[in-house]
Amino acid sequence: MTAQNEPAGITPGWSLHPGALLRQVLEARGIRQSELAERTGLTPKHINQVVKEIIGISGDVALLLERALGIDAEFWIRADADYQAYSSRERAKAALAEYTIWAKAFDLPTLARHGVTSQNDDPVHRVDKILKFFGVASPEAFEQTWQRPRVSFRRSQAFTVLEQNTALWLRLVECSAEQAQVPRLRVSTLRSAARAIRGMTNLTITDGFATARAALAEAGVVLTFVRQVPGTRVCGATWWLGADRPVIGLTERNRKPDIFWFTLLHEIGHIALHPRRTTFLDLEGNSDDAPEQEANSFAEEMLFPGNARDLIARATTRQQLLLLSAKLGMGTAIVAGQHGRLTGRWAVGGSLRGTITDEDVNQLETTCPIKLHDSGGPTAI
Repeated sequence: MTAQNEPAGITPGWSLHPGALLRQVLEARGIRQSELAERTGLTPKHINQVVKEIIGISGDVALLLERALGIDAEFWIRADADYQAYSSRERAKAALAEYTIWAKAFDLPTLARHGVTSQNDDPVHRVDKILKFFGVASPEAFEQTWQRPRVSFRRSQAFTVLEQNTALWLRLVECSAEQAQVPRLRVSTLRSAARAIRGMTNLTITDGFATARAALAEAGVVLTFVRQVPGTRVCGATWWLGADRPVIGLTERNRKPDIFWFTLLHEIGHIALHPRRTTFLDLEGNSDDAPEQEANSFAEEMLFPGNARDLIARATTRQQLLLLSAKLGMGTAIVAGQHGRLTGRWAVGGSLRGTITDEDVNQLETTCPIKLHDSGGPTAI
């Protein structure tokens, strides 16, 4: 549209009804509403309803105004579209205000740490950002998309689990996994990687994780880490971004390397043994059903082949546990943790279990970046 075909001194504002612009044009030119009705062939009532901002300007009416006033139809069409978009946003903003209590259930420090929201957001803006982050339009859509079919995890019998924060953790893991490029899943290669993990437990938690991440990538599995979100009690999870793209997410839950490594092999077991496109969440105190027991057996077989568990159970001193660790080719934390679980005598090897430190958590999360869109939402799936 050329500048000479816009009314002088009048620019269509996104918050202005097109009737207000038409009123300004008529006043500037000294044209009565009845005269404009005669020029356009529209009824005086129609012109009056536009001027009073009761109705908008359609494409057909915009063409009539172009002929009668010499102002391009595109001007009126754009003005009407801008105002409709503005009005829709204002109505949506009013609706979002009803969701602020829902938004407060999410862990705000986690949202801020990953750039989903900021501490300076007003409550309505925070709701909008959270909905965009999950790719849904309302809390009802969030429940349908994330808390029913996609996050249908078994409720722990021992603990209360915050489901919204569990979905938050899963979405963060998903965003991290989207950045990784891996080939199609090869189960035979995955099983080989699982057997090699026993040796990786001799490394530091960060080096071991990086090594396992590379080995699983060769098998077509994305391994990622996102620190636990308060109230979730999640140790790890397995699900699928596509028919042939499984993802394993881990947390630092319990801060013990032996639990960390066992959880990883547990999740690998789900991929190797169970139907694809099935979500599994490893929640503390919740491992009674058949798939969970099968995944546990898989992890035990990979970590403790042959009579390894019997040898560990018979150890009675810290020095014997250290010697077994060297003979079995696995980290002392794994041997010590298993000894405690088998015998209940945690004092024997308790000092060998080690701890996942805050520095470890920071380094692990740094190796698995989460990239968000400029709008605050994640990369689309």
